[in-house]
Amino acid sequence: MEKLKKYKEEVIFHIGLNIIFSVFITLSPYTHIPFGGLKGFLFYLVHFLVLQFTVFGCIYILSLIKKVFLILFPVIFLILSGISFWVYTQDISINSGIIQVILESNFDIAIDIINFHFLAYLFFGLIIVLFWILKFKKYRISSVKSPIFFLSLLSFLTFFLVEKYKFGTLKRKLPYSVYFATKEFFKTDKVSLKKVSQNVYSKAKDVNIVFVLGESVRSDHLAVNGYNKNTTPLLAKQSNLVSFTNVYTSLTYTAISLPQILTDKSLVHTTTNEFTSVYSVLNSSGFNTIWIGNQSLEKSYEEIVKTNNSVKIIDEFHSVLSFKKLKDLELLASFNLKNKNTITTLHMIGSHWYYNSRYDKSFEKFTPVTTSKHVGSSTKNQLINSYNNTILYLDFFLNKLIEDIKKSDQKTVVIYLSDHGETLGEEGKWFHAQDHKSSKNPAMLVWSSDSYLEENPNFIKNLTSKRNDSISTDFLFHSILHLAKVKNFDYNLDLSIFKQ
Repeated sequence: MEKLKKYKEEVIFHIGLNIIFSVFITLSPYTHIPFGGLKGFLFYLVHFLVLQFTVFGCIYILSLIKKVFLILFPVIFLILSGISFWVYTQDISINSGIIQVILESNFDIAIDIINFHFLAYLFFGLIIVLFWILKFKKYRISSVKSPIFFLSLLSFLTFFLVEKYKFGTLKRKLPYSVYFATKEFFKTDKVSLKKVSQNVYSKAKDVNIVFVLGESVRSDHLAVNGYNKNTTPLLAKQSNLVSFTNVYTSLTYTAISLPQILTDKSLVHTTTNEFTSVYSVLNSSGFNTIWIGNQSLEKSYEEIVKTNNSVKIIDEFHSVLSFKKLKDLELLASFNLKNKNTITTLHMIGSHWYYNSRYDKSFEKFTPVTTSKHVGSSTKNQLINSYNNTILYLDFFLNKLIEDIKKSDQKTVVIYLSDHGETLGEEGKWFHAQDHKSSKNPAMLVWSSDSYLEENPNFIKNLTSKRNDSISTDFLFHSILHLAKVKNFDYNLDLSIFKQ
């Protein structure tokens, strides 16, 4: 009877502790997710219960050593509660980029985000957890002989089985995301960059290169490439524009595609682990290099981006997973042409899932659209419609960029390239990071100003002749250096799309 009473006390204590933990921390990432109908709600309810079950195991194992628990648990709880407050209120997703921003922020910036609501949330959480800790001091210690201990071991097994089935299912949610994002941040596997000789120079004169780096846009969903839905009504009316249909990459997610696109790293024939940033070459040749991004920098390409003279991330605290991420049009507020040799890179959030978050309601031309983040709650038609609306938004974005450039007489060339494509239900696969041709055929187009064409009259004709050629994303590094008329640097002119 005494043993049964002890187990009952133990169960009540841990149920209460897990309820507190789930309310203050684990539930926070779920509050912004669009569930859609009942199916989506049930999916995420099960997801949450599985997540909290694995958290229960961690808490129970920690409670086996009473003194350690009394010291560590309140500290861990308070730190995670502080983070979850911003997840609740701002839909911030915890990844390595966010960890970097937190660790590298100036003290005055950190102080600025501390407000009454934040302090009240922490204070309330502290009072509740201390109350429960006082109960724990009176509570008999957890034991490896308890049936609950074996349940906690099952929770550990559950975590690894779920992660093996689908990577990131639990790791990308609080509280685990804090640990894994911090671990990712401190990894040392950065790209190794070569230094560029100071003898490099450019023969270009007052040329603006605007490189728009897209996200998850596949070539065959652009109407200018023959798609049967009018996803590019504005670009179709633009003169001086050439869209390429057959660009290829084998690298189907951002972290691995960008280090290749932004350097002389080749998709094939790579015999070295050291590469050259296109921006380093341009810097040495006298170009002004500017990066304006709407994605947090990932470790794999951060050092490359920072070879720009100027780097600005417009929405650092919201990752691609956030439902409150700024729309890409905000990038244009920071963009302007220069009256000297300049390359400006605009890094878009583009067509990254969740599609509905990437465009305003006014761009919802293709309907019906998805109403839930849970893929299984939407039809294929809804998913594709939502994706096509992101292309419609891209059409507006690029058209506005071009129209803004037209107001100037600066010699300008715009290159748009998506980092990879997107799989839309082919062979039952969705999104990117897929071994499917739809993820390997990114959209790419080039536009030039009239003032540039005056000096290069055959420019559009040469590009048009190549628009259906098979071109790997190796082209970008060499094409930009060719466009910039870089001298005293050894690049492959044969890979340039601008070669006559």
